[in-house]
Amino acid sequence: MTLWRQAVYLAVMGALCIHQAQALDLVEAYTLARANDPTFKAAYQAYQAGKEYKTLGRANLLPMVTASYSRFRNHADIEYQNSLFSRTEKREYASESAAVQLRQPLINFDAYARYKQGVAQTSMSEQEFAIRDQELILRVFNRYAAVLYAKDMLSLSERKKAAYEEQMQANLYMYKHGEGTKTDILESQARYDLAEADIVEARDNVSDAQAALDQILGRTTESIDPLLDNFTLLPLQTDDLAEWEAIALQNNIELSIQRYAVEVAQQELKRSQAGHLPKLDAVASWNNNTSDTTNTYNQESTIRSVGLQVTVPIFSGGATSARVRQSQANLYKAKEQFDETANKVTLELQQQFNLVSNAKRKLKAYRTAVNSAEMLVHATKKSIKGGTRTNVDVLNAESQLFEAKADLLLARYNYLQSYLNFKKAAGTLVFDDLEHVASRFRSQ
Repeated sequence: MTLWRQAVYLAVMGALCIHQAQALDLVEAYTLARANDPTFKAAYQAYQAGKEYKTLGRANLLPMVTASYSRFRNHADIEYQNSLFSRTEKREYASESAAVQLRQPLINFDAYARYKQGVAQTSMSEQEFAIRDQELILRVFNRYAAVLYAKDMLSLSERKKAAYEEQMQANLYMYKHGEGTKTDILESQARYDLAEADIVEARDNVSDAQAALDQILGRTTESIDPLLDNFTLLPLQTDDLAEWEAIALQNNIELSIQRYAVEVAQQELKRSQAGHLPKLDAVASWNNNTSDTTNTYNQESTIRSVGLQVTVPIFSGGATSARVRQSQANLYKAKEQFDETANKVTLELQQQFNLVSNAKRKLKAYRTAVNSAEMLVHATKKSIKGGTRTNVDVLNAESQLFEAKADLLLARYNYLQSYLNFKKAAGTLVFDDLEHVASRFRSQ
């Protein structure tokens, strides 16, 4: 291998190693999920199928051309009989028939309703795919955050175990020098053992969360970006809930789907009502027949015809009227479902808006709680020397500190989740929002 090739080889391998060593960020995770998540891939295929509704509906308005051809081998016994004589003639011959017909609907209310219905169904499938994309963003974030939170809990459990071990060693030292009791050692030992059990559980949670993330990504991930230490909130377009409600009623995808569902139901009603109306078609045909019957034996005929065909429904046993009543009921049902969805969207928007709006005060309170818990641990350890506090007070203070830290971490993940849920409820959740959330994580 030449020096030049060696240099290129080393450069490529070095770049691959650097890429593999880098932690997977949230945007990369979403990109992988779009390519590998079975749920999203199935939604994409459903979208591809749904796009054909418009073409299927339009086909009812376009000309239809059919062709047929038949050829038979015939064996006929023809009897001739009169008052003087009778005889039987046997014939064996081939017959052929070919036909081509063009039919163009001119007046067909059912066909037009089918076309409008197909357009609405295609639009609805597009919106359903869009909401599957939004759900993928949320699903990726939730599993990504679940891994980080599980790792955070594992780290806290290990630090808690180390703190209890330190306290237990202090109790042993004091006991050996006649300043402590056996009870203090047992109390610290019990907390230490519980911390050990928490570590085992935390490791299981990390493994489970990692497996869930790998499943959606379609590959194994070794490391992902953690949250920034100087975590800050994301800005909102406006702080007015009424404005967000107006945006949601216009842009929410679930509401858009329900609007198209109402349109589909309306066109279905028109299709049912068309069963009472006449249809007018333009028909052009060409027919060629050779010996098609015994009366045309050894004869060939070609018929060309152009004309109009009117079909008038008269009675169908009550089926058409029943379909109209059924379609009317389904239309009322679709309208009620739209109102129900609008109420759910408004409620969800308000709930997520409150969570996002109150996040600043909540995170500040949790930070204060962590600081207070740290000072409490420090003060309690000092108070033991003065005899005003016991070993249990120290253990409880340390436990309270780790709980406060866990609450603060969880509040950060919950805030980001609420931010994405809020944008989804408003109907404005897009890839850019995921990038904004990803900016709150740091590269390792």
